[in-house]
Amino acid sequence: MAEATHSATNGAADSVAIVGGGLAGLAAVRTLHKHGVSCTVFEAGDQLGGRVRSEKIDGVTVDYGLQTFNSWYPAVKEILEPGEYSALGIRPFQPAIQTLTDDGLALISDPIRAPRLLPSLMRSKVRSALSFRDLMALRRWLRSELSHRSSLELRSIKQKYIDEDVKTCESLDQRGVHRRTRCVAIDPLLSAFLFDTEGESSAIFAKWMVGTMMRGNLAVLNNGMGDLAAMLARVPGAHFRLNSSVTGIEEDGDGVRVTVEGAGAEHFSHAIVAVDPKRETELLGSPEVPTTSVSSWWFVSDEPVMSEGLITVDGTGRTPVTSATEVTAVAPNYAPGKHVVAANHVHPRGANPADGPSVAEVQRGLGSLFGVDSSGWELVTEQKFIDAIPLILPQSLQRIGKELGKRELQGSRIALAGAQHATPSIDGVLRSGQRAANYVASLLDQ
Repeated sequence: MAEATHSATNGAADSVAIVGGGLAGLAAVRTLHKHGVSCTVFEAGDQLGGRVRSEKIDGVTVDYGLQTFNSWYPAVKEILEPGEYSALGIRPFQPAIQTLTDDGLALISDPIRAPRLLPSLMRSKVRSALSFRDLMALRRWLRSELSHRSSLELRSIKQKYIDEDVKTCESLDQRGVHRRTRCVAIDPLLSAFLFDTEGESSAIFAKWMVGTMMRGNLAVLNNGMGDLAAMLARVPGAHFRLNSSVTGIEEDGDGVRVTVEGAGAEHFSHAIVAVDPKRETELLGSPEVPTTSVSSWWFVSDEPVMSEGLITVDGTGRTPVTSATEVTAVAPNYAPGKHVVAANHVHPRGANPADGPSVAEVQRGLGSLFGVDSSGWELVTEQKFIDAIPLILPQSLQRIGKELGKRELQGSRIALAGAQHATPSIDGVLRSGQRAANYVASLLDQ
């Protein structure tokens, strides 16, 4: 991880302030560097990466929540150099999903992409999860997305389609996806990857997200997801100010004044604010956006839990687990010689995470999910991320698209970035930082 430096500019007219050292802020740093623009990053915490970070606890690498990387994401390949990308050490899960049904675990996979899973597929309770009519209806539902190959942020979405967009649950109903597969596979998957328990998300966004899973493999990084942030932060000449909480930011005529707690005000030509939705509202008075909260748990098991690296969801609704996997089945470096299980629980919108499931309930649920005795598992850590994930509702699509819009500007010298201005995905967050930086660079060229 990049070290903090205290050689930041004092009144440098050609430098840019970046508030927030998460992926959006780091993508902005990279993009500005390519334009030859110097910048200073103010990060309130003691580590870069935002939610995409890792830490060691008793020899176990723990990410901030059960996160996945998608090998298709074009923004990562575009922002990193080829050698940097290969050095990430991408460890893919199998191109399949496992769901718990009333009859047992059902494996849903494409035999062409995952031929080695054929024996497991034949043994699984796949018939308890699949409906031929649902599968045909699902293909019709996805048809408009299958021809695309780009980040959603790079598209010019016609206003007509935005106006016609509806909730994902309504869109699936309209296409006739409402039988067995919808209940035990599609809805649980959408909850796991859209962080949306009620199907409220934009159907356009949901189709894009499902499309990305069909184009690439879900994965983690060999030594933890935090390596992505560490790689992005390797930018010569960039100044990173850790433990620097920004308390005020405003235009002052010929530039932007940034006030840092305990350090006073500094002057920059422009600024990019790349913080979480709640913090952005506090700093700039930006409109609030709907969010959801997620809790995560990490356990160590004495025995292997899965023979293959698979993301597993609960199609029965009887456990509190939204998604889970044995991380060490694909990335043993997370805990050499041990078996680490990570799980997420997505809280319903508006619910208090404090009222969520207990550690014991999750541990028992994971035992039921995987069909193993989990009573002896050791808890590594419990994590709660309150209001962490922006929801992309149908009316929210105005903030996603190729051009920087009014929603992403605060005056003429402050641009906004982050998941609330893009899709809540690694690809979208990187695109938002890249887009804001390109806009600022174009202003500096004028």
